[in-house]
Amino acid sequence: MPRVTQKGQVTIPQEIRSVLKIRKGDEVVFELKKGKVWLERRHPSIQNIRKYVGFLGRLKGRDADEIIKDLRGGPDDPGR
Repeated sequence: MPRVTQKGQVTIPQEIRSVLKIRKGDEVVFELKKGKVWLERRHPSIQNIRKYVGFLGRLKGRDADEIIKDLRGGPDDPGR
């Protein structure tokens, strides 16, 4: 039986994670209904995808090597 840690964390048993299709990094929702706690996997929303549309649009037409070079910066880049 899982125990609550000092930080209030609990490991969700593998059988439950499998049934709910919960994977590493997924968000879950806890709801209290009539004195019982319900656990659900939060499904990704369109708002999550929209956050990246502007960023991805800037990459259109560029090849992977060019993008990687920009992300890494050059030897004179102060961020290195």
